[in-house]
Amino acid sequence: MKYLKPILGLVGLAALVYIGNNRIAGIPPLLKFADPFAGFWQNAELDNEVEDSTLFLPIEAFGNVLFDARGVPHISAENEYDLYYLQGYLTAKDRLWQREFQTHAAAGRVSEIVGEKALEFDLEQRRIGMTYAAEQAVTLIDSDTTSKLILEAYTD
Repeated sequence: MKYLKPILGLVGLAALVYIGNNRIAGIPPLLKFADPFAGFWQNAELDNEVEDSTLFLPIEAFGNVLFDARGVPHISAENEYDLYYLQGYLTAKDRLWQREFQTHAAAGRVSEIVGEKALEFDLEQRRIGMTYAAEQAVTLIDSDTTSKLILEAYTD
């Protein structure tokens, strides 16, 4: 009796592996579909997405972005404005929707995008006062020329 549960577990596991790897009643094998090396996940990102491409961006001097084998960008620039501009460009290239959504979330305006489901969230965000805090932060940043340069370059 004490061996019945482990044996049933192994038989169940073997059945799931068989069903997941073989076509049954016209249903394709689901485990092959979810395989990270040959299934649909392989189409998630292109290999060597940015090989040797040259972009002409409106920067003041010269900037260079090199991607390592893992796709991590390494930025070099002749001045700080160009450095932060390139960083902002790379961030927006991959995460523009996320950046836009985060501004809506902080301001309590998510319901404009997803509808009434987010109304309670929006009300809470407005109670917290992130918009007021952001306005105060902008006032403080405007008084510091270095911070202002960095943020303007990044957002440009």
